[in-house]
Amino acid sequence: KKEQLINELVSGISEIAKYFKGKPIWYRTSDIRTDEYRDLHGGEEEPKEDNPMMGWHGIRRSLDELEFLRAEFEAIKKVHKQGFTNVGVMLPMVISVDEVRKAKELMNEVGLEPLEEIEFGVMVETPAAVQVIDEICKEGIDFISFGSNDLTQFTLGIDRNNARLQHLWSEMHPAVLKEIAYVIKVCRENNVETSICGQAGSNPEMVEFLVKKGIDS
Repeated sequence: KKEQLINELVSGISEIAKYFKGKPIWYRTSDIRTDEYRDLHGGEEEPKEDNPMMGWHGIRRSLDELEFLRAEFEAIKKVHKQGFTNVGVMLPMVISVDEVRKAKELMNEVGLEPLEEIEFGVMVETPAAVQVIDEICKEGIDFISFGSNDLTQFTLGIDRNNARLQHLWSEMHPAVLKEIAYVIKVCRENNVETSICGQAGSNPEMVEFLVKKGIDS
């Protein structure tokens, strides 16, 4: 049902975009986990994973199911044709430069040129993305957005849904702060915009830290 998916995306994205003319809007490509899909109509055949948070979702799944990702890019192309050229694309769960490169190649195939015609960026929510952020910047991106919940989860090795471990959970852990500070520094050196999403952005202590480190938004 490719056309139905494209039409739904175009309708939903353009409905939001019309209220934010002249302001950047970033569409995150599909990041629905297998356990979340199983709760939806038609999701019975989704694989059962021991740890869906670390499983088959984000850009890793999108590159396995290229027609789904192509449909998302085609929808964004149609949104741009409606005049909403301020809508960019953001890739979730990135762990390698190769993932970024392959997504850009597919985007070019549907007629969208990343960095030229459309803003293009990645989520930084894995320690791997932190470690290779310089290479990702040099591959060519406009922006990054910290996924603070997952970055904290994967850095500390703590399941964010496990109530027994919540007393150990903290986005203000020194290891997480060092990762964030490093990424902001590298991005500033490469003229890549930085921002944050997730619950950490509502923590005044974190906000003060981010501003001091030079985050853009």
